[in-house]
Amino acid sequence: MSLISSPRKGIVLLFLLLVTSAVFGNTFVNQWSYDDPPVVLKNPDAHSLSGFLENKRLGRPMRELTYIPDHILFGDKPAGYRVQQLAWHGVNGFLLVLLFHAFGVELPVALLGALFFLVHPLQTESVASIANRKELLALFFSLGSLLCYVKSFTSVGARRLLLRVGALIAYGGALLSNETTVTLPLVAVLWELLLVEREKRVLLRKPLLALAVSIVAGAVFIYFFRWIFSADQLLTVYSKNSFGASQSYIPLFMGAMKAFGFYLGKIILPAGLAPEYTFQLSESLWQPQALLSLTLLAGAAACAASVRRSLPLVSLGIGWFIVFWLPISDLVPVGYLAADRYMYLCLPGIGLVLAGLLQRWPKRLFVAGTCLVLVVFAGLTVVQNGYWRNEHTLWRHAVTVNPDSTWVQETVALSYLLTGDYGRAVGHAEEALRLNRFNTRAYVTLAKAQERLGNLAEAVRNYEMFASFGAMEYPEEAAQIRLYLPALRERFAAQKGLQ
Repeated sequence: MSLISSPRKGIVLLFLLLVTSAVFGNTFVNQWSYDDPPVVLKNPDAHSLSGFLENKRLGRPMRELTYIPDHILFGDKPAGYRVQQLAWHGVNGFLLVLLFHAFGVELPVALLGALFFLVHPLQTESVASIANRKELLALFFSLGSLLCYVKSFTSVGARRLLLRVGALIAYGGALLSNETTVTLPLVAVLWELLLVEREKRVLLRKPLLALAVSIVAGAVFIYFFRWIFSADQLLTVYSKNSFGASQSYIPLFMGAMKAFGFYLGKIILPAGLAPEYTFQLSESLWQPQALLSLTLLAGAAACAASVRRSLPLVSLGIGWFIVFWLPISDLVPVGYLAADRYMYLCLPGIGLVLAGLLQRWPKRLFVAGTCLVLVVFAGLTVVQNGYWRNEHTLWRHAVTVNPDSTWVQETVALSYLLTGDYGRAVGHAEEALRLNRFNTRAYVTLAKAQERLGNLAEAVRNYEMFASFGAMEYPEEAAQIRLYLPALRERFAAQKGLQ
């Protein structure tokens, strides 16, 4: 297979940047939303190099570094930040083309596989949400690391050494962007196993040493992230899914399996996307949806093993997906059972599966069908970008997709409160509390809406609930409410006396 010439590389890069701009260009009119304010606007580490060095907030260093020039040039205007968002995404598509080609995929087919990754609607959250630049950077450094490692096998002498050192440095950059890239070396191991002759392998040449290094790396990871193994972290995940009936691990495992099947469904039919999803959790072992997803996971692994000789690229693509799914699977409780942004590192594996199939069966009908799907996905992505226009459009769409989430209901209630629709604010806040009576933010939102409607008795009651139960999570706001309550009680007494 011939190498891609420099002029052709330039054309491919320009084409992918133009596709990215066409598909995600409507995000330039979007406002700050979701995690953008705390991560970008109110984060002193992201505003200057001196602030970054002070490191007042724990975060992803690579992401914060890239915000500094944005802040200097554009201040609090989100449109300027989006230039980097689109640039990183387009360059990642280009690196995927180079990596797929290095794996042995012909250029036109590699381009189609990369386009699948580039235009898929699941990418909207990572690209449209400036706070999620960590996903873009994590993949950029991961692809750079893999490219350096793969190219080192066709190099000799000092160049080979430099490429392997570069692979290690890029891996460090990936970890500093997002710690979920911890499993990246497993992709390199799979590549060696499937596509490298036995006598040329490096990581698999001394499997016991590789195992020992993996164990040490795993121990270091567990030490620094030991908080995720606590009972409180398990309960945090359960709370997000309005589940409080048990502290058993079974509901988490079955929920993670449901999420795996959910991802596969959204990859094939990417409709009804939202920034947050919830799942029905249960201690029961008889959960058909979870068992079906577990069967699909086992089937995917079995398929990868069975086609490793006949379709090694497909096998590698499946392995890529599973390897990057593991850190975000929530098999060890991290936070959310599912999120669109979690698929950013996983989707290149599906793109590689597609490229492998197209290379094996380059039928015109298959290629035409793939191109049609890409056009449809691109259109759906443009629509999905529109839901991220601002906080109100985002969460009012989310509640139609995921009405069973107490956090979505509470956020929608706040949206209606801020826009003066107090009746709807009350309805959504009450629904949030019906789903989870420990959602303390819902009490204060409900109290504010009731107060504006003149229902002072209900306002006092809900403010009191927030002051009592919200102090642990929101101590400053709870203290302010306690100071405000005496005046509100006097207003209520005066209102009652007039009736």
